[in-house]
Amino acid sequence: MRVARWLAVPVAIASTAALVAAPWLRQELVAAGWLGVAGGLMLVTGRRGWRVELAVLTASVLAIALAFHWTPEVLADAMRSSRLVGFGFAVPIVLWDACRLALPFWLAGRLATDARAAWLPAGLVAVVAERVMPGVFPWKLGYSQLAWPLTVQSADILGPEGPTFMLFAAAGSLVTLAGLVPHPAGRRPPVAAVAAIVLTAANLVYGFVAIGRVEASMAAAPRLRLVLVQADPDRDDAIEILRRLTREACAALPLPDLVVWPECSGGSYEEGLDSFADEAQVFRRSRQPQRGLRPLPDPLCPVLLGGRIYRGYRERPSEIFQAALLLDTREGLAGTYLKRHLMPFGEYLPWADVVPELRLYFPLETRYDVGGEPEVIVSGPARVGAMLCYEDMVPSAARSLVARSANVLVSLIHGAAFTNPLTLRQHRLLAQSRAIENRRVLARASSTGETCVVDAAGRITARLPLGSEEVLTAEVPLLEGITLANRLGPAFPVACGLGIVGLLAGRKLRRPEAAQAGRTG
Repeated sequence: MRVARWLAVPVAIASTAALVAAPWLRQELVAAGWLGVAGGLMLVTGRRGWRVELAVLTASVLAIALAFHWTPEVLADAMRSSRLVGFGFAVPIVLWDACRLALPFWLAGRLATDARAAWLPAGLVAVVAERVMPGVFPWKLGYSQLAWPLTVQSADILGPEGPTFMLFAAAGSLVTLAGLVPHPAGRRPPVAAVAAIVLTAANLVYGFVAIGRVEASMAAAPRLRLVLVQADPDRDDAIEILRRLTREACAALPLPDLVVWPECSGGSYEEGLDSFADEAQVFRRSRQPQRGLRPLPDPLCPVLLGGRIYRGYRERPSEIFQAALLLDTREGLAGTYLKRHLMPFGEYLPWADVVPELRLYFPLETRYDVGGEPEVIVSGPARVGAMLCYEDMVPSAARSLVARSANVLVSLIHGAAFTNPLTLRQHRLLAQSRAIENRRVLARASSTGETCVVDAAGRITARLPLGSEEVLTAEVPLLEGITLANRLGPAFPVACGLGIVGLLAGRKLRRPEAAQAGRTG
């Protein structure tokens, strides 16, 4: 019996971690996430002390390590070093993310005495933590629900943290309905337990109604014929492949309205260059890599491609930006967007000013600068909100572009450095919610995957196999209007923060009352 009790804790920890991680490994396992969160609430409610908090942290570390087990490999590749060195740098990143995951359960254990009500403080804290605690890989727990579109449509009201709150409500509903927690006979469920069931049901109903409304909007909207080209720009013959695939796509009528190439598919050009038609001028006003490159001579339709823009002298530029460049049918540079959110450890080093030694471990070939305003690129009827690679995982990047009138979101991605297919799928998963939050189609052109089209309800309507070299042709609706989430920005996390303050204040007020009742009795 004593052995069984000792084994119960590690089994509970491992089971909870595996359930929380499961939807990140197999995205259709949405229900496993509900069970994992419910198990976490069960683990902490009514228990205090360092042993419980250590158990929660251990479960969180295991969950993050399982879900993002490719992290050491990616860091090792970025440092051009061994997997062991990558593991050493991955440890603090995993611990930080584990603390963010554990925080809601730590506070729920202190604020809740009934597991049926523990979801509420946990959900409130989770929303605030996801908003204010940055992450290298900016995941949110609610993204694990995207395989079930009905559960995540409230993101157009509550923003990117909304599905996380609804996940905790669903876990609270499971705890309440299944009767998993022993409670005194005759004791009614707390208000929070009933609220969890009502909120979960309302969220599903809203999802059904919202999807119907979005489908009607997409059916009535004007269409853009889009071609997404998937090819690896790192190949020696990459430009020939991109040109060939583009010309093949343009050989069939009707012509595409826009062709999209991945990030880094063009050259590095001086700011102010307005045309690629003059080869001599392009050579004079460009630099390595691919100095003098004309992306596509005599294009039949506009091409949106990823390149670089520099300022200052060619040999020693003062600033270099990753950029999205629109090439029109006369080879003119018809629009430019400069990347505003750089990828940690790939395009810039976090904390390098505080710890300069990091530069010894992460030898960046180029240090990129941050772009300014969120410029929308206009091509015919399309007002393109372009994002470059890491940016489609950042909610504010898409939100600012839609606020500037973008009627379609297009992401240009260079993910060839990520050889693990799971990494590419998880990148798409973290970007997928941008379509729901803003009610815009999100089209992704990636070098190795995942090239796909996500409709305004967050559903993948077309995709290419990972690692293939081909094109994806789709007609996408150009949608207008601004969602409530876009208008309100961080209003929901702020409201959750106020809710936490209210719970803490109420708990503090109840303590003297309980003490007085004890003395009276």
